[in-house]
Amino acid sequence: MSQHKNQKALKSVLKKYLEEKANPQEAEAVENWYEELGKESDSTPYLNHAGAINNLSRLIKNNILQQILEQRKTKLRSQYIKYAAIFLLMISAGLIIFQSYHASRIPLADITFKSSHEAAKEITLKDGSIILLNVGSELIVAQDFGKYERNVSLQGEAFFKIAKDKRKPFIIKSGILKTTVVGTSFNINAYPDQDRIKIAVASGKVRIARKTAAGEEVLAIGMTKDASLTFDKSTGSAALKTEDAALISSWKDNKLYIDNATISEIAKQLERYYHLKVVYNPKIDKGKRYTIRFNHEPANRVMEILSILTKTKFTYQTNQITIK
Repeated sequence: MSQHKNQKALKSVLKKYLEEKANPQEAEAVENWYEELGKESDSTPYLNHAGAINNLSRLIKNNILQQILEQRKTKLRSQYIKYAAIFLLMISAGLIIFQSYHASRIPLADITFKSSHEAAKEITLKDGSIILLNVGSELIVAQDFGKYERNVSLQGEAFFKIAKDKRKPFIIKSGILKTTVVGTSFNINAYPDQDRIKIAVASGKVRIARKTAAGEEVLAIGMTKDASLTFDKSTGSAALKTEDAALISSWKDNKLYIDNATISEIAKQLERYYHLKVVYNPKIDKGKRYTIRFNHEPANRVMEILSILTKTKFTYQTNQITIK
């Protein structure tokens, strides 16, 4: 019997006893409880203990089944039992209130999902939304997800397919940016070690804002298919353009797409893609940006093409890529 049911049954028996409506077995159970209570070395801890209600209700249940009471006690003794019953009802009511309040005060924890540095990870949330995390990424789902809004936080890169619910917008926080949708699909690239955050829409409509000291500044409203926004974390500037969202999210198909990236950014992307350490001298990065895509090309071929494109030397070894 659960604690809630025990409490309810116990209160019912005690109330009937006080109103002299208890049947013989119920009256005997209450009187037996009083008898047993007197045998406790210290009745105060017994009543103050959080398990008192369960103990007493179990005692009453056992006494009803066993019928161990031999005779009714005197009328005077019954009065004492009534007083004890009244006191127990007060204690049980207090315990119920305390337990309910205490339970409501226990905070629920956020849920964290992480992908490894070797493989992507697919997540299905309780609202039916599907998120594919790229390697080395983390998604935190708020403990109150779905109550009024659907709040998550992202570090890294992910492709979102959001279940439609106009009453509960889906909000993704990535750094100081906040992306809000109701039902759409899009890609967010927001690795902490990168200078830029990029959001590209595959379907539906997307709203993007950034956090400011005064609240938030809206950067884009109603972004639709193949619209992208690139936010520069160092300057705070945002650039909107039209480009192929499927190409930007082609990492889902294990393709390598270098998107307007400097040599330093290419190095980090190669580390994630090949799961290898990339060694280079930052001085070779002159700030120039490059765009190129590879469809499952061998690593040696990729290094060869990058060497020609950037006029630097990319070499691929068993455990390391070197850029000179």
